[in-house]
Amino acid sequence: MVKLVDRYVGRSAVFGILAVWLGMTTLFMMFSLLEELFDTQKDYTSLDVVWFVAMTVPRMAYQVFPVSALLGALVGVGSLAAANELVAFRTAGISRIRLALAAIAGTMLITIPVMIMGEWVAPAAEHQARAFRLSEMVGTVVIGGSRGMWMREGMDIVNIQRPILSADLGEQNIEFKNVVIYRFIKGEGLAEITRADTATHDGTTWTLQDISQVGLGSDGASIQRSETMSWTTQVKPALLDSAVSRPKRLSIRSLWDYITYLGENELDDRIYRAAFWEKVLFPFTVFALVLAGMPFVFSHSRNQSAGVRLFIGMSVGGVFMIVSRAFQKVSSVYELSPLLTMSIPILLLTVAAILVLRRSV
Repeated sequence: MVKLVDRYVGRSAVFGILAVWLGMTTLFMMFSLLEELFDTQKDYTSLDVVWFVAMTVPRMAYQVFPVSALLGALVGVGSLAAANELVAFRTAGISRIRLALAAIAGTMLITIPVMIMGEWVAPAAEHQARAFRLSEMVGTVVIGGSRGMWMREGMDIVNIQRPILSADLGEQNIEFKNVVIYRFIKGEGLAEITRADTATHDGTTWTLQDISQVGLGSDGASIQRSETMSWTTQVKPALLDSAVSRPKRLSIRSLWDYITYLGENELDDRIYRAAFWEKVLFPFTVFALVLAGMPFVFSHSRNQSAGVRLFIGMSVGGVFMIVSRAFQKVSSVYELSPLLTMSIPILLLTVAAILVLRRSV
């Protein structure tokens, strides 16, 4: 009988999670669609917007899943509580922790494929979406791969190998590393290769730093080196910013590649390490959130409507996200281990939920 109850509770949690997950993903998709429609232009039509948003759906679905799991479990298992079925199970001697673990087991059945989607499907789809958007808006642009981003502007071809995000000023502060500009002259071919260690923007102009210029002429090659020089281009920072894959949108493998690269070059890798451990701890976050919602299902369950349970779930999820972000800030400021600071909120939430569940009815 106990196994039948486990499957029944787990199935209720699964159905509730799937319903809420679909609803939240659709809601975020509509918001994204409305926001993206403001960027339509001659070469980037409404149909292009729809296609772009469709390719970003896997990423949105992955990001909203933890909260969807919490809300869905509350709705699904809460429906059993509203029908007094949980009371019957408790009367039969099944503990609240056992019932909560049954709901979590059902949740984990969905979490595993969601993690697979977040590691392989979502990053690839996001990559294609950004490549498509930029190609429609500015012309020939290729993003990703081992050689970074390629862009053509007039007779110039630009290669940006590494966009680096600064942890000090947040993810909006982007510095492009290893920039190469190939300058062609019509009828003559490649005339100059400019290599720069970094490219930054001060609000009005681009500045290249640590530059080497190789001029290719009939007399042979000439090399000039300089510390800084301005880069005249029509490309706006906001456009290049849209080409950058944010750490949270990268796969675990890509994040580790970034961390390795930054470490070898003695660059700031805190944002990437935080995103890496956030993805690694993804299933534990889902576990803790769903477990934290279970005490509210058993407490005064018959008097709680679905709306009340959703409000409770959003409150729990909101508090958890605020605390998690606060610990991430502490980790960044004091250069603490992201694994440690991101694990603490999960452990605290898990312990608190278990203590509440163990209390007598």
